[in-house]
Amino acid sequence: MWVRGRRRGAGVGGGVWAGRLAVVPVVVLGVAMLRGGGPALDVAKFVGFVGFGVTLPGIVLWRLIGNYRRNLVEDFAAGFAVGCAVQLLVYLAFAEAGLQRWSWVWGPIVLLVGAFSPVVRRKVWRRVEDPLTPLAAWLLSASCLLVVFVIYAKGPRYYAPGFAKAQAHYPDMAFHQALAASAKSDVPIVPLWVSGEPMKYQTFFHQITAATSWATGINLTNLVYSLMWLPLALAGCALVFVLTQRFLTGPEALGRTGTTWAGPLAVVLAGIGGTLQPLPEAGLGGMSMASSAYASPTQNFGVMLSLLLAVVAIDLLRDPSPKSRWILLVLIAVAASGAKATVVPLAVCGFGLVLLFRLFTRSPFRAPLVATAAMLVVFAGSVLIIFGGESSGLQVKFGSLFTQLQPYATLRHGTGLDRSAELLSAATSLTAWGLAIVGVLFLRRFWRDPATPYLVGAAIGAIFATLLTSQPGISQIYFYRTALPFLAVLSCVGLVQLVHRLGDRRAALLVPVGAALGVGACAIARLRSNDLPGVKGPMLWMLGALLVAALLIAAGWKLSGRPGSRTTAFLVAFVATCTIGATTLPLEGLVSKQASVLAFGKIGLGGPSKAERDAARWIYANSDTDDVVATNVHCLFQHGNLCDSRHFWIAALSERQMLVEGWAYTNKANSLSITTGVNPSVLPFWNKDLLAANNTAFTAPTQAAIDKLRQYGVRWLYVDRRAGVRVSPMLSHYAQLRHTTAGAQIYELR
Repeated sequence: MWVRGRRRGAGVGGGVWAGRLAVVPVVVLGVAMLRGGGPALDVAKFVGFVGFGVTLPGIVLWRLIGNYRRNLVEDFAAGFAVGCAVQLLVYLAFAEAGLQRWSWVWGPIVLLVGAFSPVVRRKVWRRVEDPLTPLAAWLLSASCLLVVFVIYAKGPRYYAPGFAKAQAHYPDMAFHQALAASAKSDVPIVPLWVSGEPMKYQTFFHQITAATSWATGINLTNLVYSLMWLPLALAGCALVFVLTQRFLTGPEALGRTGTTWAGPLAVVLAGIGGTLQPLPEAGLGGMSMASSAYASPTQNFGVMLSLLLAVVAIDLLRDPSPKSRWILLVLIAVAASGAKATVVPLAVCGFGLVLLFRLFTRSPFRAPLVATAAMLVVFAGSVLIIFGGESSGLQVKFGSLFTQLQPYATLRHGTGLDRSAELLSAATSLTAWGLAIVGVLFLRRFWRDPATPYLVGAAIGAIFATLLTSQPGISQIYFYRTALPFLAVLSCVGLVQLVHRLGDRRAALLVPVGAALGVGACAIARLRSNDLPGVKGPMLWMLGALLVAALLIAAGWKLSGRPGSRTTAFLVAFVATCTIGATTLPLEGLVSKQASVLAFGKIGLGGPSKAERDAARWIYANSDTDDVVATNVHCLFQHGNLCDSRHFWIAALSERQMLVEGWAYTNKANSLSITTGVNPSVLPFWNKDLLAANNTAFTAPTQAAIDKLRQYGVRWLYVDRRAGVRVSPMLSHYAQLRHTTAGAQIYELR
């Protein structure tokens, strides 16, 4: 982190190094986190590839194409994101030609050009223009450390290294690993856990993971469970800071306070805030980056690209030159279109609102018009090419979100839809979300900056998409989760505006005081409402506690004789207490099991034992890429005829096509869920003939049954003796036993 030192002789060097040292705790904690989930050699190879194969070439392109050199925080975060985008597109192109293992070559080529071309060297390797102060660098370091530690504590600490504990298994991670395994070999990508089905899905995270695996030789388990999450999360946090700085150094922010603390505060709010949580036994939805950065790698990847897209968009809206930045905008948008389906539609909404503002004010509108058109083209292309017109179960259904959130179940009476419970759940949830970003109401003069309508337009689009649609697993909430970093930035900018109105440099002290009292007030309110039924009592307790805290802060400010109105002092305190109070439950979750469950959910179960895991890896080591495997186990859990078909780990570990393992998380399952109203994870398998042919080979093997499997291309049989379909002892007459462990056996068809 490059900083501006004081211009007082020896103080220059001291100031520079004081800021640079702020990166040391981040590096130390990051390496410790990575090392906790994987071998030291894998960590070294991963860090080397991310640093020299992705980030440094990305910095060269960021500076060369975008003509950027603000500060090193921006350079490294944006460079990593740009490097990921380029690596992704190169990998997709190379995969079409079967050259996946060579997709890393673009990085050294870019570095060589950057090192030996005099023109490029003069443009790229220059000192930064707007370095951070030492205080800003250390505050940013602390905020990033807090966010990534919360992510680590509620993700990798439980699940990494992958498949090490059967009692700590999150099926979605195995799902992502299985897709990454397909991305290593298949064009287009396919669901390895069931044959014959297409996969129209946001798969770009899986392709970038496959590219990393080819380049480093690191196995996919370590990448998905232990390594990939950290640089994506750190870059996302840094880009929240960068986006906030765009407001504080823009044309409407000259001379304003808050340039030191607002960015780090936005990182904390986006990272672990976003929702006040007054209810003692029900969560109101985890909106923060920490709630999904690890458990949803596609969201982690998508948010990073969404933030960088916003940074470049704002720069182009303020000044369309240099025109080469349009290349960056399109590059990032294309990468984001298949990283997370929510990103590009929100960019369309952002540019669209700016365009409306320009038209109504009769201002030049060429830049937002061109940008809106470009985003619409990218979006349409992604719908047709990446998603193939599939909706993945998304349907228009206003308000269904509030019947899917936890409060509804506690309020509902009788059978059928309880409208009063739905309305109360909606009012509670919207109030909790709104208060967590209440600073957006005080932007005032910042509306003159096109950056504000862009972020507001994206946020409005996210809110409407979340409220108007329904998707299995409450997946429509990812629209709002993608927009929350924008709202956190706007809320902090509004808080800066309020602090500035007090006309006193010491007014910034109200923010940390409000933070402390806000967290304390929310904790006390949760404690006092433990025995209160319903939602009204807990909500009133929390609102009352936050109001009292804000009034105390405002009274103290005026009693000390400081300038500014009582109302403004109260609003500063209220915004600070509410927005930072929203981090209370995630912070409590670090020490309280109950709070952890409410904030982050229960630890998943149903994973493989060590013996079962080793058997799947034996298939990987002793089979060909095109081999097909049949298994007798299909259900993660089974209760009577109800089968939770999120069984992906054999496909994930063997990296081979399964005939039928599970069948959840496929386009077919999501489509059937819409027509039947049944959760797609527990739908019966639709291809009964295929499932019968698969299971008959295990329960009643005959030569005809085995020949039927051969017709489907099956070469290997994975027998799980702990669960699943009963296995006949006659199987050994028709297949050769090749490997056996305590819980699993591997047969090869003769």
